[in-house]
Amino acid sequence: MEEKLGTKVGKGKVDPEVLKLYVETVGPKVLPNLVRGIMKGVFALDEEARNKVLEEMGKACYEGFKEFVGTPPTGMDIESACEWLDKTVPHNRRFQKAGDTLYWEADVKDTYGGCMCILVRLGIIEPVPELCACSTNYNKSALEEMTGRDVEGELVESVNSGARNCVYRYHFKPTRYNSRLKSNR
Repeated sequence: MEEKLGTKVGKGKVDPEVLKLYVETVGPKVLPNLVRGIMKGVFALDEEARNKVLEEMGKACYEGFKEFVGTPPTGMDIESACEWLDKTVPHNRRFQKAGDTLYWEADVKDTYGGCMCILVRLGIIEPVPELCACSTNYNKSALEEMTGRDVEGELVESVNSGARNCVYRYHFKPTRYNSRLKSNR
């Protein structure tokens, strides 16, 4: 982001003092409200449109968090990908593989006290079950990158819907019938 700050806007370049004001003062005050408004609009969309936005959000969040957890290795089998995830992400999780399906249970309540979404953790939005399509796609992005395979994700249950843990099901041989998540794949 640093290289993008101060780039040409409109007819001129942003003055360094104005830029500093935006980065240090205006941005931290305005961005949470802006994101709340965007998310309010997202949650008002029909399920298919909402899930498409949350799918892109999950991918973007995954890309952003690589800076903190590291870029995962690629060309891995499913078991190796699960081992790498176990070593790099702070919350406990359990994986169970059944054929080409992976069940992923995340103990986010014990680690985070509830929903692990960065927007929820920062107090920008409230945890709602619809938001979990984002984390489903965050995990899907990680699995696709590490295994090089198409994956379809499905949320089974989440802390946002009252469950003890977040449970996902990932299909490594996706069909149009094995997931409730609407996707272009």
